[in-house]
Order: sequence, then structure tokens, then C-alpha cells
Amino acid sequence: MGVFLLVVGIICIVYGATIMLTWSGTAFFLVWCALGVICGGTGALALALPDSNVVRGVRTTVCCLTICGIAIVSVMSAVIMREAYRTPPRDLDYLIVLGAQVRPSGKPSEVLRYRLVAARDYLDENPRTRVVVSGGQGPNEPCPEGEAMARWLERAGVDAERIIVESASKTTVENLQNSRALIDDDDARIGIVTNNFHLFRAMRMAERLDIKHVWGIPAHSRPWYLPNNLLRECLALVKAAIGGTI
Repeated sequence: MGVFLLVVGIICIVYGATIMLTWSGTAFFLVWCALGVICGGTGALALALPDSNVVRGVRTTVCCLTICGIAIVSVMSAVIMREAYRTPPRDLDYLIVLGAQVRPSGKPSEVLRYRLVAARDYLDENPRTRVVVSGGQGPNEPCPEGEAMARWLERAGVDAERIIVESASKTTVENLQNSRALIDDDDARIGIVTNNFHLFRAMRMAERLDIKHVWGIPAHSRPWYLPNNLLRECLALVKAAIGGTI
């Protein structure tokens, strides 16, 4: 078990380092580093110290917690990703593209760019659909996310008259609330565009807000960063459940 914990710890630290090197605007890589230190440190001590009841007890406890944690996150991740494999209908009335980090250059981050690509592809195939781009300005962003998203879509060939900008929201709940308020048709069919790992939570929030006639439109995410995104999403789901937003 000591070797197992040491290997898990090394994997977590190395993976966390790769996340740190990707400019994402968050410090979530520290979670991976913390997990790595706990697992790796316990494993190293278990291998270095003489065997005793205390060492065996600590080693067994950390090992069991690690295995249970992996199992719980795996099950939650499967439920989360299932939402991304449902096909949305054609000719929705509106899309709501949820905002994400904008780089200091004013360009969308990779996560946001994937959302915009998914929205553009749907808009190209469904010319009657309009789009609400939603997101305010964070402390480390040069402009509101909604404005950066609108510029990107216009440069991608989407007619400006099809784009509605919402630039005040700070959270996913506000994205949904503020965007729905800009749609004056109570019976409008709406597609929520966000990354595959985020879609489950966004859809549950829409249901909680009593937003009707909604479908999810999944955007891509890089496979290497999916474990990081899914772990973060699992923790966010727990927080949202406690906070009553889902």
C-alpha cells in the first residue's frame, strides 16, 4: 500500500504541475498538489518508517480514503459526462453561451473558445437561431466576457444582428437568469452551450431556475485536462447542492 500511495502522489503532483503551466485563471492545480503531498508523503513515510500498528493504521486509512475518493469521483464523472451525449434538436430559437475566462489579450481562453466554436457550428447549421453571449468582467480580465464572445462570433461570420450581449453576470446562475431575461418569448426553445464537463451542472441550475424548454449543447474539452475539470466539477456540484442552486 505504501508503494501505491507513493505512485498516486507522484501522479497527482506531476499532473498538477501540468495544469499550473496552463494559464487558466484559477489555482485549482493546488488541489492536485495537496492530494499528491498527502498520498505521496504517507506512502514515503510508510516505506521509510519501521512497521508498527500506527504506521499500518495511517497507511490503511489514507489508502482506503484514496480508493473511495477515486470511486466516488468516477461515478459522479460518469453521470456528468452522460449529459454531453444527448443530441439537441435543430432550429432552436436561442442559444445561451455561458462565459469563461478571457485572456489579457482580450482573446477567449481555450475553454471559452471551445464553447464559441460549438455555438458557431450550431448557428451556421440553423440560420434562424439567435444567440445570447453571457459573461461579466472578472478582476483579471480586460473586458466583459460577453463582449469578447460577441467579437469572436462576428469574426467567425455570425451576423451581429443575431447576437445579444449580456455583460453583467458573475456566476453560472447569473448567466442563466440574466440571459433568460433578455429573451422576451416565454415559449422560446433554448440551447445552453458550455463544455461537456460543465453541461450537467448548468442544466440542473436551469431546471432549478424554472427555465423551460432547454437543451444542452456540449462543447469540446481537451482530454488531458478532463480529469482536472471533472474533479473541479464534482466539488462544484457538492457546493451547489449545499447552496441550493441545483
